[in-house]
Amino acid sequence: MRPQSGQNHPLSEKHALDRVVVDLSQRAPEVAISEIAPWIDSLIGNGELDFSERARLLFALDEASQRAARLCIDLYLKAGSASPLERRRLWAIAHGYWAMVLDAYGELLVAQTVEGEMAERGLIAQLAVRAMRAASNRAKWDAFRHGPIDDAVWDRLNLAYRLASRAGVVQQPVRLRPDRDAVFTVEREYLRAIALHSVGLDQLDAERLELASRLVHYVLPSLELGEAPVATTLYWIDAALALPPARLVQMPQHAALPRFFGGVRAAKVLQEVLERVSAGDLPAEFVLLQDAQGSLLISVLSHMIRLWSSAAPVRRHRRHPMPGRLLVVDGWERLIGRLSGEDTALPPRDWAIRDASLQGVGADAPSGDLEGVEIGSLLGMHSPDGDRWRIGAVRRLWRSSKGESQIGIELLGDAPVSVLADDGENRIQVVLLDPLKRGAPVRLVLPLSAQRGEQALFLLDQHRAFKLMPLPGRQFGLDHEIRAYLLVAA
Repeated sequence: MRPQSGQNHPLSEKHALDRVVVDLSQRAPEVAISEIAPWIDSLIGNGELDFSERARLLFALDEASQRAARLCIDLYLKAGSASPLERRRLWAIAHGYWAMVLDAYGELLVAQTVEGEMAERGLIAQLAVRAMRAASNRAKWDAFRHGPIDDAVWDRLNLAYRLASRAGVVQQPVRLRPDRDAVFTVEREYLRAIALHSVGLDQLDAERLELASRLVHYVLPSLELGEAPVATTLYWIDAALALPPARLVQMPQHAALPRFFGGVRAAKVLQEVLERVSAGDLPAEFVLLQDAQGSLLISVLSHMIRLWSSAAPVRRHRRHPMPGRLLVVDGWERLIGRLSGEDTALPPRDWAIRDASLQGVGADAPSGDLEGVEIGSLLGMHSPDGDRWRIGAVRRLWRSSKGESQIGIELLGDAPVSVLADDGENRIQVVLLDPLKRGAPVRLVLPLSAQRGEQALFLLDQHRAFKLMPLPGRQFGLDHEIRAYLLVAA
């Protein structure tokens, strides 16, 4: 139930606000943000409270929920493989919470654009910082489910930056809690939001996105935001508009409040971290989901370094428009069944081909037809008039606001074969991606639940056994791993 508002808000008295804050600290994270949401809702559109009082209460409630909101991210990531339903429930709670918080801050920001006299400069600085943090959290939860990112995110981020610029407080230090030494600035929070937007959100699953967010925070001092482009500028944004950052292809014309972002210096810092992690020195602040080997971190570091390097990433092969249909199956068992000619129980998904290259396929699909499909998922692909199944992995995934999703699929094998393998202890079904040639490497796709060590693997085919020895390097997907072997005997 929505708390009653009035000239004296129920939380205006210090003891009432303190009691709510203490009660929230004793609740489970998702319960805490669910219970604080009606209090924040009571401030939205409340004309009986003046600007300063609404800001004071919103700041206090926002701060009281920070720890619970952070813990919700951990709960969401941990629920990924164990309980998809639980993950969706947590997403709905956290996403709804940040949407409401951003609405509350957005109302205060708009109020400052229409009122004749601006609030005190320190209050404007704190409002802008907190609004930006709320917008960034809303964007992150949007991206956890592969978008779309709500239009309100960059509308509020840019509005907050404009207000701070007008008040001259873009670089004014803001201490959100008097009992902590940490200080923030509008420029820093704006830079953080632009940096996270630039890391290819459509190429990151939730775990990798959270790691990227932590890495952005780690390298903030090395990131660059200027009023004019330099040789290392990657992205630009016009804070006078409600649009997100864009790649700097040519100098923008008639921009009212342009800002230019670069990450080359930060990429060098990330390279140092990558070298540490590759040598087995895993920084504790980046350990996620008990990833003891750091494979997730290595993949994110490599990804961010590539995107923030001085040379923009270039596609090795051109895309060619190629309208058509693509029949798709996902999941290890269904893929093996199709390759073996046995799976006819469920019809394949029917997607539209958008374009194609030597590396893969771009497809469009109804967002409601993506249940179970994530970045890193293994897919079997077949054209309606084709003669065989191909195999690929989802590398890009983004839901549009029009109800469709864009999927980028890397082609892994043009003629995959399902083969029985034996490591001396167990027999498993694997997918052979390359022809068997003595002394030549061959790639195998193995289910993630059957990760092999460094022992030899024997492929069994028509009463023959092909002995394979593993080569260094492994590529992990959502439900599979790809490993190279050397054929040494047949």
